[in-house]
Amino acid sequence: MRKNIIIFLLIGVVIILGGVLVFSNIQNNPSNTTQNNSGPQPGILVSEKEWDFGKVIQGEKPSHVFIVKNEGEGDLIIESIKESCPCIEVSISTTLIQSGKSAELKASYDTTDYEGKDEKHIHIYSNDPREPDKKINLYIEIEKLTAPYSEE
Repeated sequence: MRKNIIIFLLIGVVIILGGVLVFSNIQNNPSNTTQNNSGPQPGILVSEKEWDFGKVIQGEKPSHVFIVKNEGEGDLIIESIKESCPCIEVSISTTLIQSGKSAELKASYDTTDYEGKDEKHIHIYSNDPREPDKKINLYIEIEKLTAPYSEE
C-alpha cells in the first residue's frame, strides 16, 4: 500500500513538472507568439555597412546618406533607429519600405565636443526575421583647430 502511494506521488510530480516545462517553452518561443514566419518576408539591405567621415575639424557636422533597401517580398518596417552617442543624429525618409523599394537614412556627426579618432554605431531595428538588428559602423578623426603662432 505504501509503495503504491509513493509511485502515485512520483507520477504526479513528473506530470506537474512536465506541464510546467511545456507551458514555459510555449511562452518563450517567439515563433509561436510574436512572429508569423509564414508568407512573404522582408529583407533589409543597407548601401554601406560602415562609413568613414575621414579627417574633419572640430565643430564641423559631416553627414552621409545611406540607402536602406527592402530586398524581401514582404513590407519592411523600421521599428526604431538607435545611435550609440548623442553626437550622432539620424533621420529616415520612411519607416515602411515596400518590396523592392528603398528609403534614405541620413546620419550626421556633431564633432563639437570631441577630438581624435572615434568610432560610433547606428542600429536599425526592423521586422526582418533574418537580421532584426542591422548595425552600421561610423569612423571619424576629429582635429582641433589651433591658432597659428605669430611672432611680434
